[in-house]
Amino acid sequence: MLKKAFFGLLHTLGYYSRYTSVLHHPGKQVLSPSYVLDFNDAEKTFLEDSARSFNYAIDYSLGYRQKEQYLIRLQEVEALGNSGAVVLDGKVVVESVGEVSRLAKSDAFKELSLLLPKKRSGRYTSVLYLPWADNNNYHWFFDCLPRLYLVLEHTHEPIKVIMRRDMARYQLDTLQFVLKDYPQAELVYIGKHEKWQVEEFVLPSFVANVQSGYLPREVADWLRHKVWQGYDVQQGSRKRRIYISRANAKTRRVLNEQELLPLLDKYGFEMVRAEDLTYQQQVQLFYEAEVVIAPHGAGLTNLLFSEQCQVLEFHPANLIKTHYFLLCKALGFRYSALVGTAGDKLENYTIPVQEVEAWLKGIGV
Repeated sequence: MLKKAFFGLLHTLGYYSRYTSVLHHPGKQVLSPSYVLDFNDAEKTFLEDSARSFNYAIDYSLGYRQKEQYLIRLQEVEALGNSGAVVLDGKVVVESVGEVSRLAKSDAFKELSLLLPKKRSGRYTSVLYLPWADNNNYHWFFDCLPRLYLVLEHTHEPIKVIMRRDMARYQLDTLQFVLKDYPQAELVYIGKHEKWQVEEFVLPSFVANVQSGYLPREVADWLRHKVWQGYDVQQGSRKRRIYISRANAKTRRVLNEQELLPLLDKYGFEMVRAEDLTYQQQVQLFYEAEVVIAPHGAGLTNLLFSEQCQVLEFHPANLIKTHYFLLCKALGFRYSALVGTAGDKLENYTIPVQEVEAWLKGIGV
C-alpha cells in the first residue's frame, strides 16, 4: 500500500519512472504484417559499411524487417502534452515513444513535469513525438505523419487528433493537407504543461524503423500525393539537377565544397540551401529534380517528394547513415553513396571530387 501511495504521488507530480508495453494488448488490430526486404550484393556491402561505422549497433546487411503496422485501442489513458507519450496505469507506454531506447530522451520518462490534468471524453489519437519532431522535418515526415495514415484509413468513427499549437508552419500546413479528406477527424490542441485523461485512445504503430526512411509504398504514395496536392505542385518545363549545400550548417559540411562547385556547374547543377526556401518551394524543387547530390542531412527528407530521380549522397567515413538509401529503396530511385574522409568532431569532411565526376559520367548526365 505504501508503494502504491508513493507511485501515486510521483504520478501526481508528473514523474513516471516505469514503462509498459501494449504490443500484445487485446485491443490490437494488425493492419499489415511484417515482411523482409531483399538486397543485392552492392546494397548489402553499403549496409555493412554503415554498420561498421556504428560498431554494428544496427546491421541491416543481415536482414531488414519492415515491422507490422497496427492500431491499439486503449481505455482510460493519459496523453502528455510535453512529449506526446501515453501513460497507462501510471506507466509510460513504450509504443507511444517508438522503442525502449527512446525513453531516456523523452520528457515523459523520469522527468518532473508538473502537468495539469484535464479530463476529456470521446475518442482520441496523436502522433505528437517530442523532442524528436520539434521542427525536424525528417522525424515529422517519417515518424509522425505516416502513423496518421493508419488511423485515418482505418478509423471511421469520429476521432480527435491531439497536437500542439507551437508546431512549425510547414508541420501545421502538411498536417492539414493530410486531414483534409477525413471528416471524421478533428484537430485539437493540448498545452505543453497539460496531461489529458481520455476515455479512449487509438495508438498507431510507428511505421519507419530506426535509421531508416523506408516506408511501405502505399504509405509513401499516400503522403506524397497529400503534400503535392496541398502545395499545388506543378509539372515544370524541365527537369532540374540540384546540389544541396550545408555550407551554413554547423555540422556535416563538405570542407572542399568550393572545389566541387565548378564541376557541378559544368554538369548543369544548381546549388541550393534549404534554409533559403519556403517549404512549398522545397517540395516543388524536389518534385522537379532528376538528379540530387547532397551530403547526408535532413534536407534529403524532401526526396520523399521527388517524382523520380537519381541520388548521390556524401558520407564521412566514420558515420555512414542508411536513412535515405532506404527511402530510395522504397521509392525505386537509383541511389549511390560516396564516402569521404573521416569526419572531425563536427562531422565535417572532404570528398573525392574526381569520384563525383566519375559518377556523373557513369549515369550519363
